[in-house]
Amino acid sequence: MYRQDIDALKGIAIIAVVLFHLGFLKSGYLGVDLFFVINGFFVIPSVIRQIGNNTFSYISFLEKKLIRFLPLVVLASAVSLGLGYFLMLPDHYENLAQAVIAGNLMSENVLSAITTKNYWDVSNEFKPLMHLWYLGILYEFYIVFPLIMYLVKFVAKKTNNDSNKVMKITLLSLCIVSFVLYIMPFDSVGNKFYFLHYRMFEIGVGGIIAQIVQSKNPKATFCKIVQPISLLFLLLLMSCSLFPSTQLSNIPVIGSANLLNNGLPISSSFALILTVLFSCAAIICDKGGSFVLRSKVLMWVGKMSFSLFIWHQVIIAFYRYSISYNMNLMAYVTLFVLSFILAIFSYYCIEKKIKATHQTFIVWVLMVIFVIIPSTYLFLHAGVVRDVPELNVVKGTEHRGMFGEYCDRVYCYNQDFPDNGKKNVLVVNISFGRDFANVLLESPYKDSINLSYVYLWRYPEALKRAKSADYIFSFTSKEDIPQEVWNIKKKTAKVYGIGTKNYGASNGVCYARRRDADFHKKTNKLVPGYKELNEKWRISWGENYM
Repeated sequence: MYRQDIDALKGIAIIAVVLFHLGFLKSGYLGVDLFFVINGFFVIPSVIRQIGNNTFSYISFLEKKLIRFLPLVVLASAVSLGLGYFLMLPDHYENLAQAVIAGNLMSENVLSAITTKNYWDVSNEFKPLMHLWYLGILYEFYIVFPLIMYLVKFVAKKTNNDSNKVMKITLLSLCIVSFVLYIMPFDSVGNKFYFLHYRMFEIGVGGIIAQIVQSKNPKATFCKIVQPISLLFLLLLMSCSLFPSTQLSNIPVIGSANLLNNGLPISSSFALILTVLFSCAAIICDKGGSFVLRSKVLMWVGKMSFSLFIWHQVIIAFYRYSISYNMNLMAYVTLFVLSFILAIFSYYCIEKKIKATHQTFIVWVLMVIFVIIPSTYLFLHAGVVRDVPELNVVKGTEHRGMFGEYCDRVYCYNQDFPDNGKKNVLVVNISFGRDFANVLLESPYKDSINLSYVYLWRYPEALKRAKSADYIFSFTSKEDIPQEVWNIKKKTAKVYGIGTKNYGASNGVCYARRRDADFHKKTNKLVPGYKELNEKWRISWGENYM
């Protein structure tokens, strides 16, 4: 079942996603939700029908989906590893190797949920393969959904029920359960973004719409009204934040609550739900009522949307990492055009040339192994491929986890103060406080203090230790220190505010120029918002700000 208007919708979705990753549309990420609905629309009816008439081959189905995904994922991984060898610092190269492994195993979403946790974290902007989380969710759906339908059909037969009807009811039930899980407040935003059971309703509702279209085709008059209106609202949702995202973020790595709205006048969750609803309304009408969806340009872009999806983030991430985090109009246009050029080549020379055969599957599985082997080596060797004097890194002395050890040692100091006559020093709040604790451990005072570190003030041990602390350091504004701290602390205790540790968006910009004569004089620009934050807190704390 081919639909030209859906190709045009895919074109709109991928343009929105590209503009989002360029930093031009904070709400452009909603294009991915449109892709989820479209995937369900095409995949689910076919699976249900074939399982119902005993013509579905589970292994062949998964094999074809991998043949669809793997070639470009493998090539993007190889290109990223090649560029990363010359441009990336060891820690970042190690992270890339980890992403290559996860991405080629269709599990980047799981890796992102475990590591970054937050899709809008500024660090994601420097990760060439972070967008493969989408393929991870899709492929997990391809694995799980047919198995559920097989089980439902088996149970239906045993209970003398109509298996097709029961499978459709099960699909509806899965969507309802997934939606309820998504709107419930008991899990993190990151988990809801990256895990299938929270995204299932988006894919499933596309399948429900397809079933409706097949059983009762909407009238042309209805479509001429509904499709243009739904498309208009889709475009408004995706483009209502038409400003550079780096200017709207203010304090992207601190986890400010305003990040969860992503430049939208409504919450991200509500925007996602509206996107799914408007997507369904647009897709249910197969008698295209919108002239926009008859655009041959959008249809063409939609056909090569997968190639454009795979390559654009690779290009944008390496530009940000090694050339400049801040983009001007020329950079926007250049990266946008370059992404399209590479996508055109990829679509016509790779996607359209690959045949879905068993031999092709074997070839690309072998190619996956060929990129995973060096990635595993890099991961185990902490991404170290050369000496990095600036970091005291010497090739041959590296070991797994070496860069995390420096930061993680502070967590060992999450302990009560011993009674030994030394000064008690309490440091509180996320990684900014953690790194200040590391400064203390390297200072001349390290042997004369009892250090205690607590991640957040809301943890009970923070208040408990504040009672006996002689010095308290906190990465917060003065007004955000809990009032109870001021009430229970020693009269002689001194409380200080810690400034931000942000020294620029990415040190890769400097590292890429390590062969320049003035390399050691190069600096990075601060991420927008940090200078203002420091000034605000400096005024708040006065002379007690560090």
